[in-house]
Amino acid sequence: MEYYRNIVSPILDRLDSETMHVAARDSLHLAETIPGGLRFLEQFAYGRKRFTDPRLNVVVGGVSLDNPVMVGAGWDKKGIAVKGLYALGFSGVEVGSVLMSPQPGNDKPRQFYNPEGVALNRLGFNSPGMIEVGLNLIKYKNDKIPLGISLGKNKNVEPKDAPNVHAQVVSCLQNWPTEFDPDTNRISRTLGDQISYYTINVSSPNTPGLRELQDKGPLTDIVQEVIGTIKMFGGNQSLFVKIAPDLTYEAIDDVIEVIVDNGLAGIVACNTTIDENLKARYGWVGQAGGLSGNDRDYQLKVDKIIAHIYREAGDKLDIIGVGGVNDYNSTISKIGAGAKAVQVVTAIREIGPTLPGRINRELVEMFDDMGIKNLTECVGYEAHAIPH
Repeated sequence: MEYYRNIVSPILDRLDSETMHVAARDSLHLAETIPGGLRFLEQFAYGRKRFTDPRLNVVVGGVSLDNPVMVGAGWDKKGIAVKGLYALGFSGVEVGSVLMSPQPGNDKPRQFYNPEGVALNRLGFNSPGMIEVGLNLIKYKNDKIPLGISLGKNKNVEPKDAPNVHAQVVSCLQNWPTEFDPDTNRISRTLGDQISYYTINVSSPNTPGLRELQDKGPLTDIVQEVIGTIKMFGGNQSLFVKIAPDLTYEAIDDVIEVIVDNGLAGIVACNTTIDENLKARYGWVGQAGGLSGNDRDYQLKVDKIIAHIYREAGDKLDIIGVGGVNDYNSTISKIGAGAKAVQVVTAIREIGPTLPGRINRELVEMFDDMGIKNLTECVGYEAHAIPH
């Protein structure tokens, strides 16, 4: 990690943050396409090998993961670096957010990075659209890597049409043929067969009016339309809702009620924050967009929300924690608050390719030191001690 921080990171700091991100993603994609590329990529993982341990295995919303460290939505919006990220040690990838139609997003520059490991983005759901993402994902049909799809809506879609638009994305991906049976001349496999779960993302701050869809009524409409579409095509994917860290606890309770009443798998907590006090620390006063990354108050804000959800409904839903995860401490704090798995986005830039392996090895060391049998024993152990 010192090599990355002392040599690689200063070079990257000279690039526009979004340019750097695209270059990193495309490099992983390139490694997937050349012979021996993934084995070469593993040399950049912590310990120069993809690491896991049976004690790290966890099931989240019915999805089996070989370790708790995933890649969150926003890092690979096109779905072109899934195997590359897995080779580095991540247990799964949430692609997207995926929109019905291609959308360029907001004007550039729209992504900013602070050397302390904090980022501000106002990308605005830039997406190639569901057709291109579907074409990209087909190549992973035989890889059995846990794959999530973050569902979003184009900015010109009216709130009343949001349920239908989310369902259209699911319909497209669920029913996309990937294999035909020559004997029957019928579709034998679809893209839906390789998708592990969906996440309804109504929490980005960068699409006007989107966060209002977290309200009980609109969210219920979206959830029920998506569930109906999954079932229509014979799917059994888990369904999560991703929430904002700026919701009141009363609003979070409404989301919990929608999730429990409709039998969803759980909550992804949380998205970026629009807290102006936090933005001010980094010279982003009045700037549009959401803050993420290595800010202690942001991390604590997310931990408190996870603990609240766990206390209220930990026996009825699963939680995926995201927000400032960049090391063992930030990982175990979210697991202790009640998350079964965590997602990483900003810290991939801060820490580099050794991040998942480092976290997982330190978790195993903790198991050894404390006589812990498996990761599940740690979930929620601190939830009742974390205040609102």
